[in-house]
Order: sequence, then structure tokens, then C-alpha cells
Amino acid sequence: MQRVRGEMKKRALLGAALILALTGCAGGPGGRDAGSESEAGVKPQEQAKDPVELYFYNTSADWDKDDYFMKEYGLHIQKKFPHVTPVFVPTSAGSLEKLASANQRIDVIVSSVGRTFTILNSAYQTDLTPLIDKNKFDLGRFEGSSIDMIKQMGNGAIYGLPMYTLPAPLYYNADLFDKFGVAYPTDKMTWDELYETAKKLTRRDGDRQYYGLMMSPNHYMLRNQLSLNLVDPSTKKATINTSQVKTMMDNMIRFYQLPGYDLDTKQLSVGGQRDLFIKERSAAMWLPVSTMHTETELAGMNWNIAKFPSLSQLPGVEPQVYPVYLFISVNSKVKDQAFEVLSFLSSEPFHMQKSREGSFVSLLQSDAVRKAFGQDAPMYTGKNVAAMIPVRTAAPSPQSKYYADASSILNTGVFAQVATGKKDVNTALREAEESLIKKIEADAK
Repeated sequence: MQRVRGEMKKRALLGAALILALTGCAGGPGGRDAGSESEAGVKPQEQAKDPVELYFYNTSADWDKDDYFMKEYGLHIQKKFPHVTPVFVPTSAGSLEKLASANQRIDVIVSSVGRTFTILNSAYQTDLTPLIDKNKFDLGRFEGSSIDMIKQMGNGAIYGLPMYTLPAPLYYNADLFDKFGVAYPTDKMTWDELYETAKKLTRRDGDRQYYGLMMSPNHYMLRNQLSLNLVDPSTKKATINTSQVKTMMDNMIRFYQLPGYDLDTKQLSVGGQRDLFIKERSAAMWLPVSTMHTETELAGMNWNIAKFPSLSQLPGVEPQVYPVYLFISVNSKVKDQAFEVLSFLSSEPFHMQKSREGSFVSLLQSDAVRKAFGQDAPMYTGKNVAAMIPVRTAAPSPQSKYYADASSILNTGVFAQVATGKKDVNTALREAEESLIKKIEADAK
């Protein structure tokens, strides 16, 4: 742990040196520098304040690469608050549980809704309501269901502030559509229409097998358009062996039962399916449900995007929002400074900059911010960026500490078993519910 702290100090010093270099010369297109007033619409505070370090931790490894945190957030924080030194704690330092037992300092935690109960069950959670009231912070700036979700998870307490949602576009390889003379996906496509399109693209050409569609089964269920109550938050009763869940599973599994799929368990994993689209480029369409691919990942592909398909019984209804929240640790000695930084990261000028860059899909209730998505990002030039922006999302499913477990069991115990022909869907759902009930009962002992 001492080595980890040394590495984090080293990153902070490197970040400080980099911000000094950036503020001494113009950077980027048009001579703008990271965090400048022209980009974020804010000025550095004029009154000197006592130096403070803020330790950030993301529950996923998304921010661990290539000093991503400093480039996307840390430098902007330092520009706005010169007295603040952001220090990023990588996930390689350990889980929240491990870090808590080692007394690792953490001030701000970043987490998607799918991992929020990891925080609520840790030693780090704190209700932000007193800070919200003290600072007269307006929660009305955020998309409503993202606030409803965090309140429901906290039994009325607000443990995190939403920042952005993970988009759910349908990526497609236009060259494969052209190769087989199939019309491109549209923004108004239903699941049934998508299935018919996938059938035309699932074929063997020479010695190569092509697939119509790949998707992330786990996130498909987490953000399901029927707003299913998989585990009741009050009673902890599991209800995954139902006709509605079967409807959602059948809707997904039918794609993998098309002649020619014959995928093994590894290929059916989210990583395996992603590789078929990104690396092997044998899948015509890819529905990651909660991922924004980078220019590097899509390099050399003639790609575009379309809206997530809608259910015929719910026309135009998109997946549930999938918020990423900002939390403040209960152990933080600098909660006021941390909340000041969170307020900045929730500001419209900062979100406008990030939206224009195509960095994230904002959860602010600002049409201007959302419509600006990707305007300064070369990778989105000529692309259907409207597919990134949710318009009419499904109501959020009731969240419980077992919601992610239910989705995971539906993935491994139902989808994978039925797609590989090992079980029928009725048997798989019954056994999956029994497995989830046993887990809930074991936890209660």
C-alpha cells in the first residue's frame, strides 16, 4: 500500500507539472488550453486558499488508462481550483472493501448505477443532503429519473450526484451491409425489424461466417425497456421466472439461434462478442448497450450508429438511463471542498465542453448541451450523433442490492445456457430464480 501511495503522489506531481506547462502556452486547436474559460466558461478563483488534496476512485477500471483522469477531469479541476491537487487511486490498488481495511484515503468516488450498492455497502458512503441544502444546490438541473434512482437506492437519502449516462447506440459496419446489399438500420427500427435485418446478414461467404447482431446480454437486462422489478427492494423477493422476463429473454436469444451462429461460451461473453465486431469484423451490428467506442477502436471501419431498437408494444421507448454518479466519502476531511468540485463537474459550462468533445452524454436538463454532442470531435463528423442522445427513456426498474445479481444470473444462467442449446428457456429461468433465491437467503443468515 505504501508503494501505491507513492505512485499516486507521483501522478499528482506529474499532473501539477503538466498543468503549469499547459497554462504557460496555448494548446490544442485554435490555441485553447485544457480548462480555459473559452472551453469551460469558468475562471480560476482569485482568492488564495489553503492547499488541499482530493483523492478520487472509480469503481470500474475505465479511468485507469493513460492518465485519462488527469486529462479529462484533473486538469480542469486544477484550472478552476488552483489550490486543489486531484490524486487518482487506480482500481489496481484494490476494491473499496480492501482500501477501507487499509485505511486508504478516498474523498470522491465515481460509480455507475450498476455498482452503486458496492458503495452503499462499503465504509465510504455518506448522505449528501446536508451539503446540498447548505449550498442551495439545485437538483432540478438533472434528468429526473437519475435522481429518482439514487433516492430510491438510498431510501430517500441522496448518496451521489448524477453526472452522465452511458449511451446505448446500435453500432454497425456499413461495409458489410453494402457487401450483402442490405439497407442500413434506422432510428425508428423495432426489435422485430432488427431481427429481420440480422437474418439477412447472418450468412457464410466463402470460408468466413458473418453474424447479423452481437450484444451485451447483461446490460440489455439491466436497462430493459419493460422496467422489470427483478428483485423487490422492500421484500427482497426474486421475480425473474415470469412471462415478462421470458419475453425479454426470448427477444434477445432468437438472434443467437439463427443458423450459423454456433458460438461457444467464450464467444458469447461480452468481450467475445465485442471482438467479433471490433477486431474480427465479422459481426455486422453491435449493441453494447452501455459503451462509447473510441476512434482508435473503430479505426479503419466504415461505421455508423442508429438508435436502440424499440419494442413493438412500446414504440419509441428507449432503454433506462444508466447514470454515472459522484459520491463523497464519509471519511473525507474536506467534504466542503469536495462538494465544491462536484458542483463544478455538474456545471453547464463544463458539461457543454465535454458534450462538444463527445466525451460523455450529459444528464443535465439542457437541450443545448445534448444537441452539442460531438460537434468538436472529428470521429463523429458525418455520423448519426442523434442516436447517442436519449429522448424517451423507460422508467427505471426498482433498484436493490440484488438487481445486478439478477441481471448477471439471467446472463450466465439463462442466456448462455439457452443460446448454446444446453437448456430450454423455461427450465433455465426456473433454475436461475432458484439460484438467486438461495443467494438472497444465504445473505440474510
